[in-house]
Amino acid sequence: MKNIFTVLSVLLVCISNAQSPGGVGGTRVWYKTNSLQTPSLLYQDYSGNQHQIQALTTANKPTYSLLNYNECLNFDGTDDFLKFPFVIETIDKLNFFTAYQNKNSTQESALFTTDHTDEKELFYSTKNVFRYNNDQINYINTSTIDTLASFSLYSKFGNPSSKITKVIGKTGLSSIYIGKDEGSHQWKSFKGKLPEFFGYARILTLNERNRVNSYLAVKYAVTMPYTEYLSSKNKKIWQQADYNDYPANIAGIARDGYSDLYQKQATSSSEQERLIIAAKKLAADNKSNDAQFPDQSFLIWGDNKKPLELANDSFGYQLLKRKWKARFTSENSLIIPTEVVFSIKNIIPQIPADKKLWLLVDRTGQGNFNSSNIEAYPMDHIDNELGVHFKDVVFDQDLSGTDVFSFALGNKILSLYEITQPTCKVTDGTLKLNIKGGKAPFNVALTGNGISQNITVQTSQISFPNLAIGNYHLIIKDADNNVTSYDFSVNDFNTINLDLGPDVAISSGNAAQFNASTQITDPHAVYAWTSDNGFTSSVPNINVYEPGEYTVTVTTSDGCVKKDTVKVTRKIENGIVIYPNPVPKGQQFTIRIISDKIETVNIKIHDAAGRSVRTIQDKGKDYYEIKDTLPTEGVYLIIVKTSSEIKVFKLIVQN
Repeated sequence: MKNIFTVLSVLLVCISNAQSPGGVGGTRVWYKTNSLQTPSLLYQDYSGNQHQIQALTTANKPTYSLLNYNECLNFDGTDDFLKFPFVIETIDKLNFFTAYQNKNSTQESALFTTDHTDEKELFYSTKNVFRYNNDQINYINTSTIDTLASFSLYSKFGNPSSKITKVIGKTGLSSIYIGKDEGSHQWKSFKGKLPEFFGYARILTLNERNRVNSYLAVKYAVTMPYTEYLSSKNKKIWQQADYNDYPANIAGIARDGYSDLYQKQATSSSEQERLIIAAKKLAADNKSNDAQFPDQSFLIWGDNKKPLELANDSFGYQLLKRKWKARFTSENSLIIPTEVVFSIKNIIPQIPADKKLWLLVDRTGQGNFNSSNIEAYPMDHIDNELGVHFKDVVFDQDLSGTDVFSFALGNKILSLYEITQPTCKVTDGTLKLNIKGGKAPFNVALTGNGISQNITVQTSQISFPNLAIGNYHLIIKDADNNVTSYDFSVNDFNTINLDLGPDVAISSGNAAQFNASTQITDPHAVYAWTSDNGFTSSVPNINVYEPGEYTVTVTTSDGCVKKDTVKVTRKIENGIVIYPNPVPKGQQFTIRIISDKIETVNIKIHDAAGRSVRTIQDKGKDYYEIKDTLPTEGVYLIIVKTSSEIKVFKLIVQN
């Protein structure tokens, strides 16, 4: 009995320590690049099946490179390819995943093909796959081939073999070729980077695919559109709310033991080396980074897609229009000190001698950058590539879950501020200062509206209450005679014009954005949006996709009310869009098609496993507005084909 328990204990330990992509077990092959193995320049099989992989000759061996600081093999597009034995003839179902970066943008090239498989051929190119790449999903016969890093899924299911002639037991004659067309497709040899691939002899569930895709998305910093990111334990590490406002260039550092993921530094594969965040200190590659942080720790970030431009000067600094959101998820609440590197190429030609670049972190996660909740990190140094380095940056130090951060060009004394403006009941305003940088003591002089105050303080946080309505001038000087100054106003609430701006015409699928909090400084104000099209919201900032008149009513915490209305119309243009996305299950979504000629429309809806759900056909019109519902939550691929174009959409149906 004791021996049985011992065997069971060993089995349980082995099971608990098993590693697989996204924690989804059962891989037939799982190849990752590993330069430390012998022989070199080959992938290593982590599936436990130990499939041997080889280059037939020295000339066929690819070289090593990096993708998001992880090792990968670099194929030359001429004679580089690899081969390994794989009995695909007996497999009825197959989910095959890979990450890659194609470098041939003019011709379709082979990723994986097979030989001696009878009718079970596998053919997998840079064009004939479902492909995740920033904000789009490409499908069969894409019109263009780009060179952005991607990851993709190839599926075959429900195809039992009618003839198996080359299999004896568990062995056979078939092989998989990497980077070479061994079939009759006339594809070019693959040119580019291919760090990892793995396959399952079954169709994964939606949850399993999301976990696998999240693993690939984080490891290779490829943005997975419209979808929440999940850990191997099914915890949400990037949520729908994060994606809605910060959908671009998602990347992260993470440790997930069940996935064998230990990503210590990252930069978006769609915007390489614009922003890099590294645990502890940036190194040449992921393996060289000696940082240590606990398992099940995830720091994921994405940006709001705004321009890389500096806004107008405000209180001594210019804030970048682009902002990033960072979400930190951890099982033990231990913070991760980081080094942040931001490239100022094509943004700031040269930082003036009397200025600094600052990293500003809004701890509330709202992105308002008020002085009471901002952490400011001064730049440490600039490297030869014009990357500005910030040391010992800690995101989510208050363990609230999220931070919003951006960069600002400011004075050496950076004075963050918060002005509490009067309301209809409180007639005075308050200025709160939070001085960052510079050397104490600080001399602070405030003049205007009949007052003159001059104080010297050691502290960096100063408050000026009971400021009457009027204009003011502030000067701050530190012990090294660095000076910053600016003007501000305390406004009469009755004269504040809540202005949503001019009427807006939007393109199909694009949103109009409105912010009702610009002139409202009360953090506890209540916002109520309504529209004649049925739209409602209770947040200050909204994105709207439908025409209509939008009215916001803002009520401050002491009962003061401001109100404004703006009209949104739609531009007349050709195009295909689907909205809303995501959509609750059972509720209508719309497929809108606008053309400058009469079109025949063919629409196919597939579930995430590739099964056909619905086919819709129509003809004889140049404008279609097709409404439909899906009763089951999940991820659906909608293929819309007209005589002019083919577009593929990923529709999220939520519970």
